[in-house]
Amino acid sequence: MERPIVFYNKGQQLNGVLHSPKASDTPCPAVAFFHGFTGTKVEPHRIFVKTARELAAIGFYALRFDFRGSGDSEGDFSEMTIGGEISDAIKSIDVLAAMPGIDTERIGILGLSMGGCVAACVSGQDKRVKSTVMWAPLSDDPPDRKQEILERSKHTPTPEEIAQSNANVVGKAFYEELPEISPSALIQQFTGPLLVIHGSGDETVPVSHGKRYHELMCGRDALTKLEIIDKGDHTFNTVAAEQAVIAKSVAWFQQTLYKEAQR
Repeated sequence: MERPIVFYNKGQQLNGVLHSPKASDTPCPAVAFFHGFTGTKVEPHRIFVKTARELAAIGFYALRFDFRGSGDSEGDFSEMTIGGEISDAIKSIDVLAAMPGIDTERIGILGLSMGGCVAACVSGQDKRVKSTVMWAPLSDDPPDRKQEILERSKHTPTPEEIAQSNANVVGKAFYEELPEISPSALIQQFTGPLLVIHGSGDETVPVSHGKRYHELMCGRDALTKLEIIDKGDHTFNTVAAEQAVIAKSVAWFQQTLYKEAQR
């Protein structure tokens, strides 16, 4: 079953879709989805929809929603900040945790791109998160960050060009807050299982970002894995890449949130 869901944060309405499994006599696990920069609860080629449906089919609740200022939710994109999206993400976990039929000890999160950055921060801050999957996650300190910046600077558009080419205007608050956001530091407070999936051909967020998260976390006493999708781009825009990402993610949540609780 899929139904629209509305909740509120900071006085603004967030709109989403809740995917529910078939009726169960026992509480079920749940996963919250965090979309990327300028993205929505659907994401390219409906990859969030497809993944949520796969999870519901094996007994999970799945919540897809639009951050404030994105998609169908209230607010303006120019007011968007990473901190604001972290707050929205935590509120979505509040919503799941308050629902009858959901096991609050088996909540996972999945984030794409900047939503992966949000997932990293939330994982380290919210103890209710028991398993995390990040797709092409943005990091603040990949090993080749300096070289990446140098390469990008060769093709950096002017503010005027940006304004003409992109109607999603990023506000001043986003840039002012940015130095204070450190997902690589926050995620190190996370003690649960972590899966990072990145495409080797990602030109938007280079694979070094995903590798950095894995490098920071792989020494823990917790299941930690990095999956590189050969030739995969930023949003896994081929049938093969999409199928691989969905299958690996669903299997991960089944392994870390579902099977363990059924033993």
